[in-house]
Amino acid sequence: MTKKIAAMGLFTLFAVAGYWHSWEMSQSGDFSSLSAKEPFVVAHRGDEQLFPENSAEAFLSGARAGADYVEMDVRRSSDGVFVIHHDDNTGRSVHCAPGDVAIAKADFSYLRSECLYRDLPAEKGQILTLAETLNLLRETKTGLVLDVKPVIKEHEMADLAEELLRLDPQGECAKGHDPGGTYNCFSNIIIYVNDLTAHDRLWRWSKGLENADVRYRVLGAMKFLKIVHNGSAALKDPAKYLDNDGIAFNMKPTSVEDIQALRKQYPEKILAVWTLGKKEEFDLARELKMDGIITSHLHDYLAK
Repeated sequence: MTKKIAAMGLFTLFAVAGYWHSWEMSQSGDFSSLSAKEPFVVAHRGDEQLFPENSAEAFLSGARAGADYVEMDVRRSSDGVFVIHHDDNTGRSVHCAPGDVAIAKADFSYLRSECLYRDLPAEKGQILTLAETLNLLRETKTGLVLDVKPVIKEHEMADLAEELLRLDPQGECAKGHDPGGTYNCFSNIIIYVNDLTAHDRLWRWSKGLENADVRYRVLGAMKFLKIVHNGSAALKDPAKYLDNDGIAFNMKPTSVEDIQALRKQYPEKILAVWTLGKKEEFDLARELKMDGIITSHLHDYLAK
C-alpha cells in the first residue's frame, strides 16, 4: 500500500507540473558496465543540440561531451550501401542539390556527391555510411546504439552482420582477443532492429539458436533491445518483447505504474527511455531507476 501511495504521489506531482512521461528498455545477462546508479546516457542521433543529427560532427561532439553511447539511424541505399540517415527521404536535415530523394531509391554515389547536411560545410556535411561511422568513432571509448530502421528486413540481416564483422576482419574476437577498435569485441554496441522478425533472426544467429555462419556468434556480445512505443505492450506480451536482451520505449504514453511493474517483474532487464529533453523528464527517469536515457538535449542532462 505504501508503495502504491508513493507512486500515486509521484504521478500527481508531475501531472500538476503539466508533464509526466515514461520509458523502458530491457537487458538480460551480466552487463556490469550498466550497473551504475546513474542511467547510461545515449546521445540521440549524436549531439543534435549543437550539430545536425546523424552528421560526423554530431557523433564526435557527443563522444567528446561524455555520452556513454551515440545513437545512429541505419538505412540502405538502392545499391545496398548501409547509410546513416533518419528519415525515409532527404529534405529535412539533408538537402540534395538536383532534388531531394527517397534514401531507398537513390544509389550511394548520388547521396554522396549531391547531398549535404544543412548548416555544415561540404567537407563535414556528407551523408555517412555505417562503415565510415564505425571507423569514425572507433578510437573513442563511446559505445554505439544502432537504430536499424524498419525498411531493413529479415533477408538483409546477413549483410548487416557482415558489415559489423568488418570491425574484426581477422576474427580475433572469436579467439578471445580484442584487437582494439571493435568496441570491446561488440560488447559496447546496443542494437535494435525495428522490424521485429529481422531483429529476432539476427539475435538467434548471434546466440547460436539457429543455424548460421559461426562467425556471427561474436555478435552475441551486443545488447539486443526491442523497440516498443508503449511500455504497456511489453507487459501484455512479454514473450514478444522481453525474450532477448531488453526493450527501449517511449516514455510519453507509458504510465508510471506500468514502468514500476516492469521494473518489479523483470528486474534483470534494462529499461531505457526515449527521447528526453526536459529536466522534469530526466528527474522522473532517475526517480523510476531507469537503466538508460536517450536524450536530444545531451548538454542539459550532463549539466544536471
